[in-house]
Amino acid sequence: MSIISSIPVLQGRDGVVLSAVSEGLVLERPRQVLTIPGRAVARVHIEGRTLSVELRAPAGSTPAVYRIEDVSEAAATAFASGVNSLLLEPDEEVDGAALVVVQTVKTLWRARFLRRLKWFVLGCIGTVVALGVIAGIAGDAGYVIIFVPFGFITIAALGAGAYAVGTWNHERRLLKHGITVFARPADQPGAYLYTDTAGTTRAVTHMPSAPYVQVSYDPQDPADVLVTPTPLVRRFSVTLGAFILFCGLSGMTLLVFLVADALSGGALMGGI
Repeated sequence: MSIISSIPVLQGRDGVVLSAVSEGLVLERPRQVLTIPGRAVARVHIEGRTLSVELRAPAGSTPAVYRIEDVSEAAATAFASGVNSLLLEPDEEVDGAALVVVQTVKTLWRARFLRRLKWFVLGCIGTVVALGVIAGIAGDAGYVIIFVPFGFITIAALGAGAYAVGTWNHERRLLKHGITVFARPADQPGAYLYTDTAGTTRAVTHMPSAPYVQVSYDPQDPADVLVTPTPLVRRFSVTLGAFILFCGLSGMTLLVFLVADALSGGALMGGI
């Protein structure tokens, strides 16, 4: 399939985008990017405002179909006409689904983890603000002046430490309970391909380039993949993360102590 400027880019429901490139088609979803080689496509057809990409399949098997809904009928008609004119002759031996490469932008685990981390950080902010207000009311402006820089540093340390330790713990689980395979280089620099237990080809990025990389993925969510780090890197990351988290907890302890001092009449601040 070659590039033709007249083939439009389709915008569908929920942010789905379908475009034609020199290698075939690219289907962009909110969390995934699917690269569909031109030789994997059997035909493209439209039904109203829905465009369907039907893949080639061996004789007797059901072909896989990707649909993009709520597209412009005029754009979909031009897209289908342009792509179909470039397709190769039918080949009953080609399994188009096996040629599709899936690259996950954000896994389900990472989405949940970042959501929990956001609420954790917001909780830390709320706690620090509440402690600062209490100290300011019970004490004087000196407590507020101390709370502002120490509170900011404490929140940053707690967030960064929780992120580092949580990521390390997830990597440890993947290495212990995941499936480990070797990923082969793809056509693009820094891109590697591995095949999960369902037969889906998935992409992962890693620098610097190597003849192959070892990856571990979650059997329940094959898109959740980790390029196996060296033991030294893992020890360094968890040590640094634990240290930052410890600093954040120590900072929170100091803030609580300052509030207690303000409530007790400023014995500490009065002696400084």
